[in-house]
Amino acid sequence: MEGLIIGAILLVAGAYCGIFLRKGILNKNRKMQYMETTTVGELTKLLNEYAAAGLEGYREYVELKGLAGAETPPETPYSKQKVAYYETELYQVYEERETYTDDKGNRRQRVHRHEEKISSQKSYVPILLKDPQTGETASIELTEGGMQLDTIKNFDKFEPLNMMEQYSFFSNFTFRPMGARTLGFRMVERIIPLEHRLYVLGEAYLENGRVYVGKPLDSKKPFIVSVKGEAELLQENKFAANLALVGGILLVVIGVCVMLFV
Repeated sequence: MEGLIIGAILLVAGAYCGIFLRKGILNKNRKMQYMETTTVGELTKLLNEYAAAGLEGYREYVELKGLAGAETPPETPYSKQKVAYYETELYQVYEERETYTDDKGNRRQRVHRHEEKISSQKSYVPILLKDPQTGETASIELTEGGMQLDTIKNFDKFEPLNMMEQYSFFSNFTFRPMGARTLGFRMVERIIPLEHRLYVLGEAYLENGRVYVGKPLDSKKPFIVSVKGEAELLQENKFAANLALVGGILLVVIGVCVMLFV
């Protein structure tokens, strides 16, 4: 009976991966492939025309390409770099002592090194997508969920506990001891650099005369803000779809075997 239950779960998981997950990834690729790139200038003109015609709140699903910026570029807390966007993670690194019995029956101790994430933060200043030809911009709101946000890891550093005073971020920082001994902290930053290329797929709208791009009202339409190019994203999605298919088939085969032989 247990084998039948486990097998059925594996069959359902396989069907989900091979059919529904793969279909969602391929749908994202189709949306990207058939979208024509719009310039910020063309988009601004279109939205203003609809507003003038009385269609306030009109939204247009668009593909935009340009350079990343920010009206007031935020500064990363660890590397002190001005960027268009950042997100950070802070890990406490500590030792954990464990007593064990070796193969000769002797009691011994060993030390393991562990990491635990204790904080994370990100910037909330809207990213600007800038047309490199005209300098016109559109604002990308970061408070909306459901966004595929691709960034670049620019900083990943471990600092011993006695070296943390060099970072102003830690001047008023408190932490609780973990394990046998805290060794230090690992700081990670992921960013969108200023003037870096940006690919955006989302729903544009006009608000107070300014163009914004946000999450589509139709949940089936992807919302993408990426430092990667369109061709790279398409290739990654194609690989992920193939992986979902193969993984789904393997889960189904394993599920059938479990049902028959366990």
